[in-house]
Order: sequence, then C-alpha cells, then structure tokens
Amino acid sequence: MHHKQDHVVLIHGLGRSWKAMLGLHWYLRRAGYQVLNVDYPSRRITIQQAVDEWLSPALQNLKIEPGQKVHFVTHSLGGLVFRAWAKQRDTTFPLGRTVMLAPPNQGSEIMDHLQGRTWAYWLFGPVVNELGTGPESTAKQLGPVPPETHIIMGRRSLIPLFKHLLGPESDGIVTILGGHAEGEAGFSTVDSDHTLIMWRPFVLRKLLDILRSPESVSSKPQDASAKNDWTSASVVAQEQTKREPPPMKL
Repeated sequence: MHHKQDHVVLIHGLGRSWKAMLGLHWYLRRAGYQVLNVDYPSRRITIQQAVDEWLSPALQNLKIEPGQKVHFVTHSLGGLVFRAWAKQRDTTFPLGRTVMLAPPNQGSEIMDHLQGRTWAYWLFGPVVNELGTGPESTAKQLGPVPPETHIIMGRRSLIPLFKHLLGPESDGIVTILGGHAEGEAGFSTVDSDHTLIMWRPFVLRKLLDILRSPESVSSKPQDASAKNDWTSASVVAQEQTKREPPPMKL
C-alpha cells in the first residue's frame, strides 16, 4: 500500500503544454495526491534537454517525506522524457508507479516519414530526429522501463491522414505495438484516440486504480514468445515503413 499524500508527476506530450494535463491534475488532486504538472518547450528542445533543463529541476523542488513515493503519469513524448530521466536517476529516488498513456516506445513511423523535411523540423523541432523507429533513435536507446510501469494505448484512430503509415491498429498517431517497452509491468488498450486519451473518464479511473492498487502491478516476467511476438511485429512494421509511402497530404 502506498503512503497517503504520495506525489504524482505529470509530463505532457509533443506540441502541448501543462494545460493538456489539467484534467488529470484536478482528478488526481481530488483523489488525494500531491500533483506536479511539469511544463517544457517540447518543440524547441531534445529529450535530454527536457530532462536536464525542465524535469530534473522540477523534481528537485519536491518536498518528499519519508515513506512517500513519487509516481509518474505521462502522455506520448512525455513517456520518453520520463524514460530518459529514469535511466539516469539516483537509485535512492523513491520512484513509485508509472502510467504511460500512448507512448511511442518503439519510435514513430510518422517521424520516419517526416525526417528530412524542413517544415517538419520547423514545426516539431529536434525531436524529429529522435523519434524514428530505427535502431539509432532515442526511443530505441532508453533501455527497459522501470519496475511497475503500466502502458495504456488507445485503439481508436480519428486521423485517417496517417493510416497508410500506421496500419489498422493504432490511435491515429502511435501503433498499438509501438507502445510496448521492455520490462513493462502491464499493457492494456482502451477505446480512445491519441489526442484526448488523458481526458477520457474511463482512462482516469483505470490509471487511478493502478496507482492505488495495494498489490504490486508488476506482472510475471514476460513470456519470451510473447515478447518476440510484439518485437518481431515491430521490426516488420519498421521495414514496411521504409518502402516509399504515398505522398503525405497536409
């Protein structure tokens, strides 16, 4: 059982601000948590800069009492910012549970398609180079997620523009398979799109259940064949996106 008045840190996604996480902020405060809603200029900096210049300084200001845990809830790119921080965190940090909403843990087929396009760098910033699906992308270099990390992916696509890149199973921005990460404690899908997943009442209830559960959410070690299923599928999807896709119409 986690300590009363634990902290929850919120990290928004690409092209958003702290305001995108306000619904979560209010909901978790009403549930009794101390909430830190981290802001960072996602379209102007790299993932590591987001960690060094925004997330880490914000965490240093937390007043953590003995026995308290610090949980994280992230959306999209915020999940990779969290993972970059977690990879280098002090081992004494009282990390609790993490719920990642729609994270591009295996990179983004959309960013594969946008690399080399000047307007894409102007619109999205340096993370365009970090979010590809290739082995050198930042997304593929972050290693396993911390223990007790649960991933929630949407399965409703409301953006037909990218369907030729993502295939039939996505939230319109990230494929369901692309949300998986090594070491995940739990993985589930919900009837939501990418953009508004953090505002869906049923998603809020689900993530609160994860944070509040008296039992560890860590599952048994992932079956090797199950892991190979999504890893192999991710590789196949990556190879498919390397083929020349139809021109993107914006």
